[in-house]
Amino acid sequence: MIAGAHVVMWLGYQPPGNDACRFALTEGNLIVEGSCEAGGVTHRYRVRAGASGITRRARLIIGRRAYLIERDAAGNWTMGGKAVPEVAGLEDIDLGFTPATNTLPIRRLALSPGAGADVTAAWFDPADHRLKPLRQRYDRTGPHHYRYAAPDHGVTVDLTVDDFGAVRSYPGYWDATV
Repeated sequence: MIAGAHVVMWLGYQPPGNDACRFALTEGNLIVEGSCEAGGVTHRYRVRAGASGITRRARLIIGRRAYLIERDAAGNWTMGGKAVPEVAGLEDIDLGFTPATNTLPIRRLALSPGAGADVTAAWFDPADHRLKPLRQRYDRTGPHHYRYAAPDHGVTVDLTVDDFGAVRSYPGYWDATV
């Protein structure tokens, strides 16, 4: 049963593309599913997070390849059934081709304005389709604003989010249209 649904469509700039995403709150879960066209490649994704906001599973179809990424209760991640020890203990997945997964730590952390937190996500690198740790920083600078940083990639941007916690503006990368 769906307790609530939220839809966002983004236009992408680096690389040019678009992403249509639906967030669904079900009993005890947050489902994030969408279809992204970026760099001439179609990416379909479905992420399931638990009531705590911690990622449980991600299913991806990129072009003609399918990926199943899972996290068990002990924090161990697998991809295609093979252990990925580099990301053991991490709570969030970051799909490097969509802003949809920024919503997971934003909602999970529930930061008050003026507060910040360092997290490390299990990042699905769109360049080589591997899971890697990605250090991130979220500082809530206002009711609908966060400063987001991925220091290992030299990225610092001021995100605008909606009441749900979904990104509305990711300057230079994505802007929501719906």
